[in-house]
Amino acid sequence: MINIVMWVLTQTRTCTMFSRDLANVEDLKEYLQGTPFASSTIGILTGGMGNFTCRLRLISRYENQSTLVLKHGKPYVFTSDIKIPLSLERQKFEVEALKIVRECIPGNSFVTVPKVFSFDEKESVIIMEDCGDQSTTLKQFVLEKKCTPDVAETIGSELGTFLRQVHGTINRERHPMVCDVFEANVEGKRISAWATFGRLVSTLKLEDELPALDSPLDVGEDDMRAISEVAERVSAMILKARDTLVMGDFWPGNIMLSLDSQTGVVNRISIVDWELSKTGEPGSDVGQFTAEVDLLRRFCPSFNDTGTKMLSAFYRSYSVEEDIYRMAVLHWGAHLIAWTPRVPWGSREETRKMVAKGIKLIVAGPKSLMYDLLRE
Repeated sequence: MINIVMWVLTQTRTCTMFSRDLANVEDLKEYLQGTPFASSTIGILTGGMGNFTCRLRLISRYENQSTLVLKHGKPYVFTSDIKIPLSLERQKFEVEALKIVRECIPGNSFVTVPKVFSFDEKESVIIMEDCGDQSTTLKQFVLEKKCTPDVAETIGSELGTFLRQVHGTINRERHPMVCDVFEANVEGKRISAWATFGRLVSTLKLEDELPALDSPLDVGEDDMRAISEVAERVSAMILKARDTLVMGDFWPGNIMLSLDSQTGVVNRISIVDWELSKTGEPGSDVGQFTAEVDLLRRFCPSFNDTGTKMLSAFYRSYSVEEDIYRMAVLHWGAHLIAWTPRVPWGSREETRKMVAKGIKLIVAGPKSLMYDLLRE
């Protein structure tokens, strides 16, 4: 514990942090006084692993906005089982990603990203557009059983179109200097490689003390060898990728739905939390989204058919080529193996089934025809 405290202190960027903590509401109010963002109330928002995020209700409107979202970063993130040091440089990549994506997608897009109004790098504070009091994550929308088949198809289609625009527009061929900027997010690449493919072998060999995997799964030597080879090969690809901007954390928890206050209709979608944006493999974004919707299908049975409609619409609108599909399937499988036993989704038996499915996807999935596995 002493070592952790000393490490945090050495990472402190300004002496002000010793006397003020912007993750404290009263200190934050004081920080905002005298700025255009002075607030009458500050409401803490849930979600995320390494930032203090809140909604500011402004005393005076700013650019016609009465509420904004503030994100204050810390030099670490939490996963379900470990605290990981993570440089605050991640905020610079997020701000740059939000700006370039807004510039590159059509202004009338149904899916967008928040506008950044202020970035105080010294205090690690980003102030950005609010998705609204009536907003919710796509994950929560599904868990609350509000996602009808028609809405699911619309959401899937719009998300596929958006992601295709990002991958197809912000690449080395069209924006080489932008790619140079995001290629420098080496820490983001390492985190992404470790969080999925880097934990495959240790998870399956029961080295990580996960309750759902308290006894071995039936993984043959040939399959384990194939998984080890995939883990090594894809990790290297993630670290070396330099040609396409990827979001890096494209899952339903980072997909915000803005709802009409009277009807509950989804009138806008915003993609948030771009701290892991970097040059990478487009299939990783596609695969992460697929895996998380697949988990919702498994653990929310009422969403099974609706989730399949969402994925099918997503793949159709993205127009997935074979090479991206193959990477997406590998990432889908790796995500199921590495993340399912670390997140409280459901029973031990159901968790083990999803890990087993992840094994199948990695060992045999890419050999299947496109969409076959989406029909399960």
